[in-house]
Amino acid sequence: MRPARFSLLGFLATMVACASPTAPSVEGVWGGTEASLSLARDGGVVTYLCGSGTMDSSWTLSRDGQLAGTGVHFFGGGPIPPGGQPPHPARYSARIDGNTMMLTVTVTDLGQTLGPFRMVRGGAVVSEMCV
Repeated sequence: MRPARFSLLGFLATMVACASPTAPSVEGVWGGTEASLSLARDGGVVTYLCGSGTMDSSWTLSRDGQLAGTGVHFFGGGPIPPGGQPPHPARYSARIDGNTMMLTVTVTDLGQTLGPFRMVRGGAVVSEMCV
């Protein structure tokens, strides 16, 4: 009878663990009219109408839908210097509510905030189009 009792306890523990709330899935493509984000466990790529950025693999997502990550931001437009646009350290933060994401980017070395950018899950990827 004991093995059955332990099996029942294990089953109940598994059911409770599976029923616990978890963070929403955030990986995939998010797009909007001014920005898009392609996010995977190993990092992400952010594209704006006039710039781009990357998010490191150390990004986190809280149970209540708060995304936080660091990476770099590249400003677009104007003459491109030899070797490309210089990278700027960036902090990415977003609030996810269902299929909507509001992304804000802070370019930390300049103290500049970009956004918020409204994106939807599965939305179109934005191409950098500035001159």
